[in-house]
Amino acid sequence: MKKTKKKIALIIVGCILCAAIITLAVLHIIGFGFLLGFREPSEEDQYISELDALGVFDNAISDELPQTVVHRLIMEHFDAPLPEGKTQKKAIFIGFDGYRADAIGNIKDNADSAIMYTKSLGGLYHSFAGGIKNVNEQATSTVPGWATMLTGGWSDLHGLTENGIPKNDAETVLTSLAKRGYSGSFTVSWAQHLKITYKADAEMAAEEGLPITYTLEKNDDGTFNTVMNYVTKTAGQEKTKLEDPDMIFLTLEYTDHAGHTFGFGNNRKYTQGSIDADKHGYEIIKAIEARDTFDTEDWLIVISTDHGGTTHSHGGQSIMERSTWIATNKAINIDESWKTYAVKAN
Repeated sequence: MKKTKKKIALIIVGCILCAAIITLAVLHIIGFGFLLGFREPSEEDQYISELDALGVFDNAISDELPQTVVHRLIMEHFDAPLPEGKTQKKAIFIGFDGYRADAIGNIKDNADSAIMYTKSLGGLYHSFAGGIKNVNEQATSTVPGWATMLTGGWSDLHGLTENGIPKNDAETVLTSLAKRGYSGSFTVSWAQHLKITYKADAEMAAEEGLPITYTLEKNDDGTFNTVMNYVTKTAGQEKTKLEDPDMIFLTLEYTDHAGHTFGFGNNRKYTQGSIDADKHGYEIIKAIEARDTFDTEDWLIVISTDHGGTTHSHGGQSIMERSTWIATNKAINIDESWKTYAVKAN
């Protein structure tokens, strides 16, 4: 009898240990996401409904814009005549890496929100990453996403279908504008950008004397501080063209890092990442508005993201990965040309 009880007890202990091991394994796989408040919509229609419920977008998701239009916004800004009283064109493209569309719900009521402040000046629009389905699809990943916005085309233009490969000779807005005499800056903290993807661009700029500064920072704080130095201009301060770039591009990695570690979705860590990136963007914009020369400058402000994400990754064609957004201080009058915009390779 005692042996039977002991055997049963050992079986129970074994079952408990097995259950504990399985639980820990599952927690490891999902990054303890549910303990952090993780919740993922199970259906595409549900995700769309949740985006609609935010009530912040100036277009319907059925009228979403290709992320290529960021290129158009920037180039048309520099091509347009200077408004009365303005003497200098300026633009900044603030990139929030891996910032899902539904994460805007985390900041939409914040007084220090870069996204919502920029929307109040112009608009906030649904957009999409990943290429045209069944035509020129590309991974909803960092490299093709930013390249699409900087060059104005999908992978059939810039040659980037996924991470880990160099861009071809398709010009970014920075290169195109530098050839016209505008200075530029490219500031990031993800090494692959400058060690692989835009390595040739940086080398060409140095060889040809183009006024573009390419900077690889250690982290988001480094990126933020570098860009703040670019945009800050006090009374009477003299700055060179490279110290005061006309076209500024940067990426902040808060949300992408949180997504890969804790899950893409509004768990507590991802939510905090979305707030941190947005607040830093707001500080940058306010520094621009405080410039001694701001009143005579014509500024374009664009904020966007390269892709969304699902669970701990991205790259696929789900709506959580494809749905992106664009905030700009200059409203877009959306017509068919905006919805189909993409510069194509010859």
